[in-house]
Amino acid sequence: MYKLLLVSDQEDVLDAFAQVQNWELIGFKPPHLRHDFEGAKDSLIKHHADGIAIAVSSVEEEGKILTLLQEQYPYVSIFQAGHTPEEVKIYLKELKTLLNRVHADFSNDQFKETDMIQVCRHDYFRKVISGKVHSREELFRNMRLLRSRMDAEKPCVLIELEQSAPDDQLEGRWHDGPESLERTLRTSFGGDLEGIHILPTVHEDGRIQVLFCPLQGVEISMTEDSMTARVTTFTVEGIQHLQEFFGLELHIKGIQVLPALSALCDQ
Repeated sequence: MYKLLLVSDQEDVLDAFAQVQNWELIGFKPPHLRHDFEGAKDSLIKHHADGIAIAVSSVEEEGKILTLLQEQYPYVSIFQAGHTPEEVKIYLKELKTLLNRVHADFSNDQFKETDMIQVCRHDYFRKVISGKVHSREELFRNMRLLRSRMDAEKPCVLIELEQSAPDDQLEGRWHDGPESLERTLRTSFGGDLEGIHILPTVHEDGRIQVLFCPLQGVEISMTEDSMTARVTTFTVEGIQHLQEFFGLELHIKGIQVLPALSALCDQ
């Protein structure tokens, strides 16, 4: 069973969790309860946590807890703290679905839980980029669950790539098709660049897109125009790398500047 930590000083949240019955039947142990940063820090030192919910009145206390998690526990899922028993169960179900996938047995010693979290992130953001996430609240909730460091409220750039070779040639070259291509793109394009996270995605319909999104807590001294120019140059260099080392021919089909990643939820 999964272990939880609830950090809250809000009576309605504490009451909502207290009213949940039969924790074991829903796959969790009753959560450890703490009320502030020091309590959260002490609990995390003494007890393993698969998920943590934070609902404290002080913005400063919340900031300290989030900083601690980012610096020392970057893969512990942060789930929403419900204000009613019904909400608690909904958010716990979301957490359990993610944890079950992260901890699934793939019989592969080389594939770690942290790798699976990355896979879950990519799968979710593929949905976001495809316009399949229609709620900003859902977006922010899942970004915390997945511990994404991207800032969904700052301008970002979405570049679409197109294959220069026919699809049948691509399928023959890339064994399992889109999945193999996406892994190769992550190797060449994925990662962080000057405070910007780069996320390549290959969609079911064959579209290839690369998202460039600023990271939280990182100041970027670029304007939207200069950022677009920088990531475009980076993309061109990446395409050249793919051609040279993998024989894969791509070109830029389109460039879209978004006011924020969350704007994709409005489409």
